[in-house]
Amino acid sequence: MVAVLAPVAGVALASAIGDVNECRETVTVHVAAAPEIAPVLRQHAATWAAEARPTDGTCVTAEVTTVESAQTAAAFAAAAGADVDLADTPAAPGDLPDVWVPESLTWPARLAGEGVSPFDARMDPVAAGPLGLAVPEGRWELAAEGMALGDTTVALQDPRIDAASLALLMTARSAGASPRYDAGGAVPMSAAGVAAHNTAETGTPLRLVSPSPAMPLFEYPYVTTADRSPMVHRGVDIFRSSLLTDSFAALLPAFGLRLAGPYPSMPDPAEIQAAIDDWHGRG
Repeated sequence: MVAVLAPVAGVALASAIGDVNECRETVTVHVAAAPEIAPVLRQHAATWAAEARPTDGTCVTAEVTTVESAQTAAAFAAAAGADVDLADTPAAPGDLPDVWVPESLTWPARLAGEGVSPFDARMDPVAAGPLGLAVPEGRWELAAEGMALGDTTVALQDPRIDAASLALLMTARSAGASPRYDAGGAVPMSAAGVAAHNTAETGTPLRLVSPSPAMPLFEYPYVTTADRSPMVHRGVDIFRSSLLTDSFAALLPAFGLRLAGPYPSMPDPAEIQAAIDDWHGRG
């Protein structure tokens, strides 16, 4: 069992293994989740904890911790002694998590491309979320659904640490499109990110529009580390199963998320790197 990554809000998620009412043994599964998926995981965790019952005297808890995906990736890279270009992002403090839920499969794919792959092959998506271009209020009349990506002005973020910007670059590269890049343009963002921004009411409201060609979905994969004890392995599987329930699915729309679709294919690390190289070439 490993320790929680960072002292960000964690929630204990209790589940049962057996059929007695007293916990004689407890195992904790530590989950590092990207900021836009962590809140719904945490809400689900609280509900499940309240309803769970121990069985065979053993209880499973899962602590959901909010960690930027670049920080978790940096932690795995550092543990492997690998040099992965993450724009000098500091590694998340503490031990590595048992479960990592980043926004996109591009994160574990990038690590695998650099020889960092301490993960199980199974990476089920736990939710899905559209990607697009976030446009602030006051400019909505200038943004139309399905607008040609090649005719769009985009405020690109650093794709080494921003998965939405990386997805836009990969989409543009695949389509042979050449958007204009300017700090005043629309920002690549997920529906979950836009929902969180608008709910917080801390800035100008945003609207998400999908360009043409459309950007891929974020998959929010359930990435598990292979080097775990049998007890933690069982806890990891129980937590994964809880995310397949109707009660979890019912929470997703409020967070700009929806049910995961078919199992996605792993992105090609070479294509990811080519898109990042294109971005470097612009400078």
